[in-house]
Amino acid sequence: MAYSNLAYEQEYEVPASPKKKRPQQNKAVKRNHNQMLNKVKNIRRICAIVVLAFAAGFMISKFVTVHETQQEIAALEKELTDLESVTSQKVFELEQSVDLAKIEEEATTRLGMQRPEKYQTIYVDVKQDDVTEMTAGEVEGASKRISRAFKNFGSYIVKLFSIE
Repeated sequence: MAYSNLAYEQEYEVPASPKKKRPQQNKAVKRNHNQMLNKVKNIRRICAIVVLAFAAGFMISKFVTVHETQQEIAALEKELTDLESVTSQKVFELEQSVDLAKIEEEATTRLGMQRPEKYQTIYVDVKQDDVTEMTAGEVEGASKRISRAFKNFGSYIVKLFSIE
């Protein structure tokens, strides 16, 4: 049994030289394209590194600034406590230096002052109003502040719509 093919046999002319040039040109174009892509990637990487370096430098400078400020605050607080202790010591010394007997002796001997006679003393009756003392908690309580805020807001609204 023999097999046969009914299709026509066609002969194709294949140009040999153009096929050889195109793959070489395509390879060169691909190499150039890959080189350009690599250059772009490298530029992007360099830009990313530069941005990260600037960000790191900025963060470090901020941390240094905060640290220096904290040290300055600590030094000022120490100076404040030193000055407060000196002030309290001076107040104590001042209170101790006030001796009424010594003051009377200075007044009589050095300044030549005398105690007043009975006829020189005049008593004045000063009428004083009743005084109410409030503790800080009552004055600055939360309810007082809220009510004061509402009163201020109400007076502001009244002033806004009033005719002057």
